[in-house]
Amino acid sequence: MNNKISSLQVGMILTLLCCSLYLGISDIILIKKAENDVLISMILGTIIGIIPVLMYLKINDTYPKLNIYEKNIKLFGKVIGNIINVFIIIMYFVMLTISIRSIIVFLTSKYLENTPFYLVGILVILVSLVVSFKGIETICRISQISFIICLILVVIIELFLLKYVEINNVLPILINNNYVNNIFSGAIYYASSCGLLCMLLLSINKSKIKNTKKYNKTIILFYLIASISLTIVMFFVISCFGFKLTSLFRYPEYIILKKITLSNSDLHLENLLAFRWILYIYTLSIISIYGLIKGLQQYTKNNKKNNVLIIMIIIVSLVLSNTIFGNITNSIIIIKNYYVPFIALPMFIILTILFIKSFFKQKES
Repeated sequence: MNNKISSLQVGMILTLLCCSLYLGISDIILIKKAENDVLISMILGTIIGIIPVLMYLKINDTYPKLNIYEKNIKLFGKVIGNIINVFIIIMYFVMLTISIRSIIVFLTSKYLENTPFYLVGILVILVSLVVSFKGIETICRISQISFIICLILVVIIELFLLKYVEINNVLPILINNNYVNNIFSGAIYYASSCGLLCMLLLSINKSKIKNTKKYNKTIILFYLIASISLTIVMFFVISCFGFKLTSLFRYPEYIILKKITLSNSDLHLENLLAFRWILYIYTLSIISIYGLIKGLQQYTKNNKKNNVLIIMIIIVSLVLSNTIFGNITNSIIIIKNYYVPFIALPMFIILTILFIKSFFKQKES
């Protein structure tokens, strides 16, 4: 292995990341926030989400041989740089906790019913750890395969569901008295749970990427692919079920897959077709662990000690994913009320600070 990755592979990782918080979290919250105007909200959110993507690209161009932790020390000095690094490590930890919770709940509700939470959790973190410890090249190869699998499944699903689309189910729109607030509230949430996740890629040194000439265009393209594809998913769900029925489901994207059958077969194809959502969430957990590894390496040069610390952090994350979020209903309420002000907003503030510093640094040079 030459430890070199391609722009295409990083773009594929970004697409998987942007889709990772959607199932069972963003979809339900978007419907509750934007109601009948959820599709308009997601389109607007796609446009808003380009802002953090462009900011990420600017930061990534500054000191390309350094990862985000080394870059912060270079840009801000040891004291401020280390403070920002701590916040970034916390960011990766929070995203890891959310991803572990999401994947375990989905697996135990649809694939491994009556299986203990922590047993499934141990299996989840073991797989994530093995991949993360292998390094970014392995992560990219697995993400590339995952992206191709997801793309094939998406095409199959949309071809089968096309006959169930009823445009009238999408209407009416703009009927709520507070539709402007609802649309903007949903758009901001969508941008923060989709486009903002590009920030997680800052742990990857740009110097590790081959042929970076078209890197910026590739990242923007794959972001748009992810965001637009999620909007299309929502369109299919709403147009097949209608807004009121969709709002009743925990996993509306999973329920709609039950419409897909092969002749008189009793096979549960929805379990196979829904597998792509697991790949999305797994990518978030793997990139979060990789970000934590790079963060700890900044302060701990001993690899064994670093690995032990990572394992301890992940165990704490697993425990917190079960204790903090509580049952499914409470977890959705917590994410809906606290994700934007206490997770997304601090992430965006840090991203903005890094962007401004990088912008003026490049001007000076």
